[in-house]
Amino acid sequence: MHPAFHLETALIQKKCNFASSKIIMMVDTLEHIAADSKVRRAMQAEYWTEIIDCILQYNPEVEIVDGTFKTVLVRNKNLAFHLLPVPFARKDLPGQEDPAGLHTPTFFQEQSLEYASRGIQSVHLWQDVWVAKQKIVRSRIAVLSGSGVRIMARRTKLRRITRDVMFDFFATNHLQGFVDARYNYGLFSGGQLLAAASFSSGRKMKRNGITVRSFELLRYANLLHHRVTGGLGKLIAHFIKDVNPGDIMTYADLDWSSGRIYQTLNFVQTAVTPPLAFWIHPAEMIRYSPHRLPKNLTNEFCTQERYTDMDDFLKDKGYEKIHNAGNLKYLLICNC
Repeated sequence: MHPAFHLETALIQKKCNFASSKIIMMVDTLEHIAADSKVRRAMQAEYWTEIIDCILQYNPEVEIVDGTFKTVLVRNKNLAFHLLPVPFARKDLPGQEDPAGLHTPTFFQEQSLEYASRGIQSVHLWQDVWVAKQKIVRSRIAVLSGSGVRIMARRTKLRRITRDVMFDFFATNHLQGFVDARYNYGLFSGGQLLAAASFSSGRKMKRNGITVRSFELLRYANLLHHRVTGGLGKLIAHFIKDVNPGDIMTYADLDWSSGRIYQTLNFVQTAVTPPLAFWIHPAEMIRYSPHRLPKNLTNEFCTQERYTDMDDFLKDKGYEKIHNAGNLKYLLICNC
């Protein structure tokens, strides 16, 4: 056989082998995606079942609405729990097309504001929050659903608490944990700390052309499965008497609150803050801010050459980008 034919035959064989390898790789990838899909669906089903069982435990008067995500309506409390799995949807999986509008940054904020306008408190319960803070979430569900121990603030004693006591209390009872603060107060009954609030140091601010000392209410929380009725009002009133602030500002987390408690205390809504983005890997269920990613990821991104955009790099690593509902900003004028 002519040498040219030998060369042509070898090239054809090489192309066939390469094509076969690509087909095998594609089959392996599809099988991996299908297996991954089954695991994800099983995790979502387990998550939904656990949350719904938890809600039913504290209030059986519910209606479950199916959709891209499940919504549990607690009719007798004007309350809606939106159960949000991680990830929401996968474009590369059959039956998991990305729903129109769901992944826009403002979707959940608009939903929260719409529910609030109808007098319904909307809670966006992400799967990673359930996994990481299940005890606190169960407590919040119980209290919002009308269960839990109710204590009147007038039956409690108010006193300053130390940083260590504040740290332990908020780490155990607040979804966002503790934060450094200048002023920390607690409400006690029988020696037990039932509720706490922390405030920042004062800052000079211009309000209507007048310089005032402005403070921030940083944290407020009740003991798990407790509600101190009038507790926040009592703590704020004592802080005003103790410190004499010009005003107090604070934020209501739209994932969990409609801000109604601040309105009853004469706070005025001054702004709606933009939703924040987070990255979560479904296998880890740990939420990362784009500016606080693990060092191993940022180091790898800086050394690789395939991606110039961090978002594309994280997606390739299996991370999912989500957006919370943002916050409502409130202001209480203390000295006119």
